[in-house]
Amino acid sequence: MGLNYKYLLYFQKKDLWNVLQGLSEYCDRVGDKDTTIRFPDHDLVIPFEYSWGEEDVIPYDKPEFELAISMNFEEDPAILEYLHDRDGDQFDRSPPEEGRVKIHSIGYIYLTVYTDLAQHYGFMKPNDMVLFKFNTTGTHMSFLFADSTSIRKTFIDLLERYKGLIGIFDWENDYGELFWLNGKHLEFRLSSNYMLLDEIEEELDRGW
Repeated sequence: MGLNYKYLLYFQKKDLWNVLQGLSEYCDRVGDKDTTIRFPDHDLVIPFEYSWGEEDVIPYDKPEFELAISMNFEEDPAILEYLHDRDGDQFDRSPPEEGRVKIHSIGYIYLTVYTDLAQHYGFMKPNDMVLFKFNTTGTHMSFLFADSTSIRKTFIDLLERYKGLIGIFDWENDYGELFWLNGKHLEFRLSSNYMLLDEIEEELDRGW
C-alpha cells in the first residue's frame, strides 16, 4: 500500500460554503461535472465532481462528502520533476507567456469535506470547525505534496483568503506538521492531526 500524505485545512463552520465555492478559483475544471448541495430552501451548485464520478445531489447536513478536484499550481522544481516522471517525453516544458508564471494541474486530488466534526472519529468534543482533507492518489503525489513549495503556498493562500484556523500536513506517522494557526505561519510537530484550537495552544506552550 502506497503513501498518502495529506493537507488538512480547518475553517470556521460559518465559512464552509464560501471556502468550497472559492476553491474553484484554484482548479482546472475541464470535463468535470457539477455537484449540487441541497438546502431546505435552495440548491447550491459547486463546480466539482463527486468523487465516484457520477452527478450527485448532497444534502447540506451530510457530515462528510467526497469530491474529485484538479488543482492548478505555479510551476516549481518539484512539480516539473513530478510531471516529467509521470508523462515522460510527452510533458511540455515550453516557457510561459512573457510576464506570466506557468501553472500546471497535477491530476486529481481527492477532497473529503467534514461538515460536522462532532461526528468525526478524531474529535471528542463538539466544535465549530470544518475540515477540508486533501488526499493524494498515492506515493508519487505524496512525495510531491511534501516537496513542492508551490503547493504549500497555494494552500496557505486558501487559508489566508478564508481566515482558516489551522493548517496541518499529515505525514501518516501519527503526528502532524502544524504550518498555520490563526493567521500565523508556524513549524511545529503536533501529537495528533485532529486537535481543537485550545489543545494545540497547550502543546505549543509545552513545546511538545
